[in-house]
Amino acid sequence: MDYTFFYVEANAVCIIMFALLLFRSLVNVDRQEKQRVFAGILLSHILYFISDIIWALSVGEYIPHTYLSCACINVLNSVILNSLTCLWFIYIELAQGAGYIIEQKKRSLVRLPAVLASSAMILLFLLFPDWMMDDAHNMTQVYYLLFLTIPFIYVLSAAARSIPRALKKENFAFKRQYLVCGIYPVVISLFGIVQTLAFDAPFFCFSCMILMTYVYIISLNDQVSLDDLTRLNNRTQLKKYVVSESSKPSEKKTHYILMIDLNKFKIINDQFGHVEGDNALRRTADALRYACGANPLRTFIARFGGDEFIVIAKTDDEEKVRELISSIKETLSRLNKESGVKYELSASIGYASYSGDLNDFPDALSQADASLYKEKEARKKCCNTHIY
Repeated sequence: MDYTFFYVEANAVCIIMFALLLFRSLVNVDRQEKQRVFAGILLSHILYFISDIIWALSVGEYIPHTYLSCACINVLNSVILNSLTCLWFIYIELAQGAGYIIEQKKRSLVRLPAVLASSAMILLFLLFPDWMMDDAHNMTQVYYLLFLTIPFIYVLSAAARSIPRALKKENFAFKRQYLVCGIYPVVISLFGIVQTLAFDAPFFCFSCMILMTYVYIISLNDQVSLDDLTRLNNRTQLKKYVVSESSKPSEKKTHYILMIDLNKFKIINDQFGHVEGDNALRRTADALRYACGANPLRTFIARFGGDEFIVIAKTDDEEKVRELISSIKETLSRLNKESGVKYELSASIGYASYSGDLNDFPDALSQADASLYKEKEARKKCCNTHIY
């Protein structure tokens, strides 16, 4: 009796903690799509803990331990776990800027395995109950196979998508966040297995509560460090990066600031609308990610404001910086052509070097801006237009 109530109390505490996080998420006035998905994750945890409490009371025979009660609880657990792991995968993709997941048709395909597995679980309990539960009301291997397979696939997929992103040099400022998002479902799955094998402590709910609180803190940091539209670093994160680099006296290496400004962006907004202008900015952000990701230099990318972007490259070789600039322009042109839009999208890029010292950064920024202005002026004369 003492253990059963300890188990119930532990899950109840976790329910309260998740309910507080859920309430905070729901009252957020600036709720984005990924925040709505995050709220679904919190709600799924709460429902799973409630189901777990009912199961503990059933095992402890405080409520009838019948075939019907066992079947309902275990089917509910399966449906919730499928939903939880599916939502977590979607959240990771949204939070880390995967473009495909925004499309509802593709997101429906991501949900499909969870829907099929949940439907199969319900049908098997209705049509072939002996396959799922024995006479002593214990779950069979068939049940556990179906119970774990799809969640296991979502968990591995989340880790496989998130961890490699964390290791990319252009994402180093968010390495910790990406690693936590990838490792979180793996860790709680391991604790869930430990709890299943040794039903002496509520490892699963405690691990969920601790890790999810940390993930929530990271998500708050994400809101103040990322640009909402492009999912690039914002000016706040740029300042943090410059300060961080200046505090590394052991790494005396030249840095180059690249100032990037889109050409004729006003025309895109005026002729095609601001929605298409936003798409052009997202496409530019993608081009910067791809070009910097394919380049051996360690780079930091940020949206500076409007249609201006900044890339900071850490290198002593100016020629490599020129190669990066050429790659950015070529990648932007290619992505724009592949998108099939009816306008040209190109960028002017100026650059300047600085020592990595914080005091040198403002002057270097001004020099890069002046270099950018010269390129724009040259382009105006070449193209005989004054709208840039």
